[in-house]
Amino acid sequence: MSLPRVQRAARCALRLQQERSALRAVAARARSTAAALAAEADWDAARPYSDIPGPKPLAVGGNAWRFMPYVGQFHGLGLDELIAALHAEFGPVCKLGGMPRPDLLFVSDVDIMQSVLRNEGSWPTRRAAQTLEHYFRDLRKNYLVSLAVSNGKEWQDFRSAVNQVMMQPRNTAPYVQPIDSVAQDFVARMREIRAPDGRMPADYTDELAKWSLESISYVALDTRLGLLAGDLDPTSDAVVMMDTIRGLFDCMYNLDIKPSVWKWVSTPTYRKFVGNMHLFTSLASKYVDRAVARLKALSRRELEQGNRSVLESLLINTGDPTKAVSMVMDMLLAGVDTTSAAMSGLLYQLATNPDKQAKLQEELDRVIPDKTAPITQDQMEQLKYARACIKEAMRLMPVLPTSFRDTGKDQVLGGYRVPKGTTVGMSSLVMAQDERYFPKARQFLPERWLPGGSKTDHPFAFLPFGFGPRMCVGKRFANLELENLVAKIFRNFTLEWNQPPARTKFTIFLKFETPLQFIVRDRP
Repeated sequence: MSLPRVQRAARCALRLQQERSALRAVAARARSTAAALAAEADWDAARPYSDIPGPKPLAVGGNAWRFMPYVGQFHGLGLDELIAALHAEFGPVCKLGGMPRPDLLFVSDVDIMQSVLRNEGSWPTRRAAQTLEHYFRDLRKNYLVSLAVSNGKEWQDFRSAVNQVMMQPRNTAPYVQPIDSVAQDFVARMREIRAPDGRMPADYTDELAKWSLESISYVALDTRLGLLAGDLDPTSDAVVMMDTIRGLFDCMYNLDIKPSVWKWVSTPTYRKFVGNMHLFTSLASKYVDRAVARLKALSRRELEQGNRSVLESLLINTGDPTKAVSMVMDMLLAGVDTTSAAMSGLLYQLATNPDKQAKLQEELDRVIPDKTAPITQDQMEQLKYARACIKEAMRLMPVLPTSFRDTGKDQVLGGYRVPKGTTVGMSSLVMAQDERYFPKARQFLPERWLPGGSKTDHPFAFLPFGFGPRMCVGKRFANLELENLVAKIFRNFTLEWNQPPARTKFTIFLKFETPLQFIVRDRP
């Protein structure tokens, strides 16, 4: 074919491609216009926001009295019990207003949750704990606002730098062996603290919290704190860090969840919160400063050739130690009580379902023949039933009973007009135990997560780490810790539960009120 003919053919192909693109653009504009018109019609037909059902506030005192001792029906309820009570009385869309904070809209319908999350935009807005936002914006202005608090472009710039470090699978691989080492130490700790009859002590959940902090501190701080040792110095960084994080969540529950006047009056709980945050910031800064000093001591060639830790990579990517401090604090706050709560629920479900525990142990015996050897990356990838057990435990006993987002635009939710910026609590605990999505929803059935299982096809019925741009940034590390420890424990032990069903409660996170005193027996 001659060159002119080739050129003419190319021009014809180009014109055809342009015409097709133009037609697609016209069709897209038509769909967009139709969607906008449909949304406008839905908005016009919907009931006003004021009609959303919920407890009616008094003219003076609003709904705060409902949380007071003796007179309030919500007094003493955990967050999960409060949400369940609201949905039971007012339905799948209900509103809690008349409080010393903006209204909270609670939804327990998967399709409504999908509408909220699908329309939150590229910069999703999440109203942070007001105490944390106050601390970072008003009291410690020399530090950048953390991911947990920031929104908009401020959040996007920070999250983009963090994603390169935290969300890449290749960055978790170097931590398989260190996390395994922590898990092996925890197995040794279980042998050390169990009673002669094999029973775990009443404070076993505290031991799980130590394991969780020991694991995430290796990622966030580049160090082992030594929390799994026998006798701990109460003035050590390990103990102070543990006590500080625990105290912070107790304070935040009382200041942010329960009615409080801390915005107007400096209450003892508020002062404790501020003191703990100052101490926590100081400890995080100490370890970031050490990482900065290590990086400064390296040559350019060493920086380019060596494998850098998560903390060092954060410092290199952001170029700002204050951002690293904020991210370290986020990782520790978000990665201790959450992971230990998830592991508590997982151990309880397996101990109370011995047939599932036995099936898990069959997989572990096959994949990990030597229970004393470190678990490799290849072995981790083969633990399909272990991962199914983790998912099922998190469905039945989620770490959080609800997740919050602010609506990204004016929306119709459940037949009501909901203005942009309304805080919506999506009741994941209620939805994950709905028979419409999970047959035999109250049963522990890990098999539902295996190929051919009976789990729902609805993509929003189970979102343990959230959805979209604001999904949990530490997801990969949390899964690594959970998978490794469950493999170590059940390769070494059989857990038994010979007590009545355990009582649980949500303050902020899942909490066992019944001591987890498993009977722990050695396996061959």
